[in-house]
Amino acid sequence: MRISRIDMVFYMSLIGIYIFLIGIVLSLTSCGGSNLKNPVSESETVTTEEKGEMTEDIVVLTQAQDVAEPQQITDLDVKITVTKKTVQPGEAVELTASLKEVRGTSVTLNWLNITQFGELSASTENPVTWTAPQSLNGDNVQVEVIQLVVTVISEVVSVGSTGIETDTQIFTDTKNVLLTVRN
Repeated sequence: MRISRIDMVFYMSLIGIYIFLIGIVLSLTSCGGSNLKNPVSESETVTTEEKGEMTEDIVVLTQAQDVAEPQQITDLDVKITVTKKTVQPGEAVELTASLKEVRGTSVTLNWLNITQFGELSASTENPVTWTAPQSLNGDNVQVEVIQLVVTVISEVVSVGSTGIETDTQIFTDTKNVLLTVRN
């Protein structure tokens, strides 16, 4: 079987068109190249140096530290502020939780009225109000235990040589608050 010169030109043109179309498709779908952002961030600076009589451009990257970015969680630093620890029957106190700045995608506060003496205004708000009962039912002193459970979920997504990696960590801390009710 013999291929004529016209057939050969036709087949070569057809192959050229296929290669051109495949190139356009790959270009539009970003295949064959990186679709990641430029690894040089805006916080990095570029400087040039000159050597001797010949000028060579040497790119030096220096990473500027972002001081506003919170540190990775190692331990939760939870503090509770109470307006009063000793109250009269019927009196209210405000409890406020504060958490040292952490990098987390979710922070949850859960206030628990452990001894069920008195009443909390909410269980997931900050601040909350605890109101002592109107009477002590014949007792001179009652102690209320309020518990705060803080849960922080930290999700880190990174791009490595093996692809996209995710790491989820859950941190929790529990604090107890003792409140005294006296006549």
